[in-house]
Amino acid sequence: MHCLVIGATGYVGSQLVPRLLDDGHTVRCFVRDPAKLAKQPWADRVEARQGDMSDPPSVDAACVGVDAVFYLVHAMDGPDFVERDRRAAAALAAAASDVRRVVYLGGLQPAGPRNSAHLASRREVGEILLAGRAPTAVLQAGIVVGAGSASFRMIRDLAVSGPVLMLPDRAWNHTQPIGIDDVLHHLTACLALPPEVNGVFDIGGPDVLTFGELVAGCAVAAGLPRPVLVPLPVSAPRLTARALSAVLPVDRHLVGPLLESMEHELVCRGEPPAGPPPGGPTPYAEAARRALDATPPIVGEHVKDVAAPAAVLWDVITGLGGDTGWYTVPGAWALRGGLDRLFGGVGARRTRPERIEPGVAWDWWRVEEVEPGARVLLRAETRMPGTARLELRAEPDGPRRSRYVQRVLFTPDGLAGRVYWYAQRPAHDLVFGVMARTVAGVAAHRARATVNGLGGPPRSGRTSG
Repeated sequence: MHCLVIGATGYVGSQLVPRLLDDGHTVRCFVRDPAKLAKQPWADRVEARQGDMSDPPSVDAACVGVDAVFYLVHAMDGPDFVERDRRAAAALAAAASDVRRVVYLGGLQPAGPRNSAHLASRREVGEILLAGRAPTAVLQAGIVVGAGSASFRMIRDLAVSGPVLMLPDRAWNHTQPIGIDDVLHHLTACLALPPEVNGVFDIGGPDVLTFGELVAGCAVAAGLPRPVLVPLPVSAPRLTARALSAVLPVDRHLVGPLLESMEHELVCRGEPPAGPPPGGPTPYAEAARRALDATPPIVGEHVKDVAAPAAVLWDVITGLGGDTGWYTVPGAWALRGGLDRLFGGVGARRTRPERIEPGVAWDWWRVEEVEPGARVLLRAETRMPGTARLELRAEPDGPRRSRYVQRVLFTPDGLAGRVYWYAQRPAHDLVFGVMARTVAGVAAHRARATVNGLGGPPRSGRTSG
């Protein structure tokens, strides 16, 4: 079938597209930002259509010639999200009148009349699509357990934040989480439904748990002790969302709707449209373990526009280390190296290689990958509760300009690793921020010196870092 995926760059969409391709379907992706789509590893296997759900003509054009539409978007921010969702759903219902199947991923609904604005909007979107001409399957899911799920990321960060967790009283209400693999099964299975199927279906895993149990189970899956959960007699989701966003790397616009939804019991009251996944639904403990195994590293990034060709910037990058240092705060790496030696590490050794190639030592780093003239990836050999890598890139931006991309990627080992990361983050941001600015400045100075016939690197740029 020829499938249109709306929301292909979101977490579920980015997992669904390769599943559809592997099953032999062709895929068209409707996106606002083609550059974001281009970053996906499967981007060259799909057709990209640029547009916006607020623009009905672009939605109409995207639906021409497709057999099925997967609708995976939902507004989460701003006071007008309900109206925006309503208009987008109406635009799709009109545009998809001739397709053979529409599949919408919504959220589990409470049994009673009370509801959160977020979940009520999802229910309304499903009702609008069901009222359209195309046969529609509305799948209602609870918390999706996967590495890129915003809800699971919050659970994961809470799980590793300490042995005692104070949670709002609503965290003792129940929900029915579902693993990402099961979600993908139910989505793709909808393509085989007969045309007379037009309805709402709940999908979930085998476990009904409180939110507190989700956090505790995630801690256990991560190899940590089960935390002690302390209920707080408060029900202020907006205040709680601001508090969580202040101490955890979560967006309050994303965590707010989740906290509002926690006020309700959200469990499945029906069966999936095409039966359970092969082997049965995935238990939460297993889904959490898979998600933790697939969790990407924590990333700290600095990007600088450089008034120098990429070749000049690359020369500066490959000249780092040894007696030149790393162009950062003087003494920073010497202090870090001294601490590392106390714990039996390599310290701040000076071993800049003559040739940059995989496997060689570069001061306290080990070279893992090299793209000559463009990129190098280093792995730290200093002792820490996790694995740290440093990626340095020289990207062309015209004949006389470039872009310096400097990324630190840290994969923590359990709670100790996350505590380490957040404890040293202010110093980390300072040290690597100075390094990024100085590398860019040295490259620009060198380019100007070359143009003026002076040649050579600026001596004033060298530091002991």
